[in-house]
Amino acid sequence: MMFDFSRQATCPSRPRLNLSLKRLFMKSTALIAFASLALLSACATQQPPAESPPQTTSSAPGAASPLAKLKEQLAALESMGLKVDESADALRVTMPGALAFASASSVVQPSAQEALDRIATAMTAVAPSKLTVVGHTDSAGGNRYNQSLSETRAKAVVAYIAGKGVESTRMTAEGRGEEAPVADNATAKGRAANRRVELLLSVQ
Repeated sequence: MMFDFSRQATCPSRPRLNLSLKRLFMKSTALIAFASLALLSACATQQPPAESPPQTTSSAPGAASPLAKLKEQLAALESMGLKVDESADALRVTMPGALAFASASSVVQPSAQEALDRIATAMTAVAPSKLTVVGHTDSAGGNRYNQSLSETRAKAVVAYIAGKGVESTRMTAEGRGEEAPVADNATAKGRAANRRVELLLSVQ
């Protein structure tokens, strides 16, 4: 019986080819697995985007308060002979009686009108502001007369400012007569200081 040795010589190469293909497949599988793990790791460590801070509607730092705006509006009053004092929540404007009214009169004099015009303008510019007008007299004459005169003068000031467009509901008038002196009524200078109108401006 004869054997074909040439055909048998080619048979051993087939297992080697299969082994090479198997190794190549295993390497490809390993590379794919490694790439997948790397991608998953990158997704897991990715930081979420930072949230932007919430918008605020607060006023800018250093913005002037309503009271400061009033004071700025009334800065020129002192050059007109009035006195302006500031407290924590109000401005006190003192107008000499001789500037505002003639003796025994409750009619606002022209000499006081420019100052009162400025106060009306300031109250219009700073809407939350309110005004209390307080009339004062010296001790000359009777107490009842002085009380009535101080009230009438305070009401005259309120009426004048209301005539400039300020709502009367934002203003009040009262009289103190001779009950709240700031100087000695024994001297002419003291009595002149006591005859005055005080305008108290506040911001609600």
